[in-house]
Amino acid sequence: MLSRTRAAVGCLLSIVPTSSIVLATSGYTPCPPLMELPCDGVGGGGSSGEGTGPCGCGTGQWVVNAPPPRLDPPVPMAEDRSLHEGLVSWTWSMRTTAQPELAMASISVRGRSNMWAAGSFSRYSLAHYVSSRRELWSGGFPACPRLLSLAATGGATLHISASTAARRGCSAFASAATSGTCSSLGAANASIESLVIAGSVGYSESTQDFEVAGNFGPLVDVLTDSVEGSLSASSSWSTEGQGSHSGSASVTVRPDRIYCAFTNRPYVARAAGQAVAGGAGSVEGNGSTSWSSMAVINLSVQ
Repeated sequence: MLSRTRAAVGCLLSIVPTSSIVLATSGYTPCPPLMELPCDGVGGGGSSGEGTGPCGCGTGQWVVNAPPPRLDPPVPMAEDRSLHEGLVSWTWSMRTTAQPELAMASISVRGRSNMWAAGSFSRYSLAHYVSSRRELWSGGFPACPRLLSLAATGGATLHISASTAARRGCSAFASAATSGTCSSLGAANASIESLVIAGSVGYSESTQDFEVAGNFGPLVDVLTDSVEGSLSASSSWSTEGQGSHSGSASVTVRPDRIYCAFTNRPYVARAAGQAVAGGAGSVEGNGSTSWSSMAVINLSVQ
């Protein structure tokens, strides 16, 4: 009977995945409730079965919990449509995508006046995401230390363009904007706060010139505590035919946004981002107008 019991216990232990168990160490001072040794100060040891580490800890395992992200739209959306308002016609193409660590929105619109008719139109697209994950100790305390490396990654890209014919009443406005954050332990965090480019173009019949407004402009550096990049713009104008203007922006998370330590601290990693692309325009006098905008953001903690 005793041999059968031992055999049963042996079978039970054999089916427990050893890779997910952290065995208690012996002969060491118990680990403090929250210990943290920077990576550059760790000479050896490990966790999750990768060595004994510098202190004694309980028996258990680190468990990662990642709830479903909140996405809008929940599935990628594409819209290609046209609209006729009397003698004014509009066509547009819109795309929006939200993933656990990325949001993208874009729109492109064209409008035309026929028989001297006048009209106006506006559209925008939006996408955003919110995601998180946490790692908690499950088992006897104190929690076992493990080598933990976290890094904030990602960035954002924006682009806008606007074009009008040299006709009275023709104008276009385009804008793109992103914002977001990601955070975890130490310096493993980054933020993009209201990165926006926007501008309008129009034709003035009285001066026979195009008018440009907004933050179209030359190359400008962007540098914050967590991101770096630049904004740029280009334009092409004539008093006959078409006039156009475009601009772009791009930022990336700086490479020093990391956390690395031999630690038994739990962590929570969060990320959220929003992308908005939109614009408006008007046409008159057999003229035409068009605009497009795109916004992409991806921020996460890896």
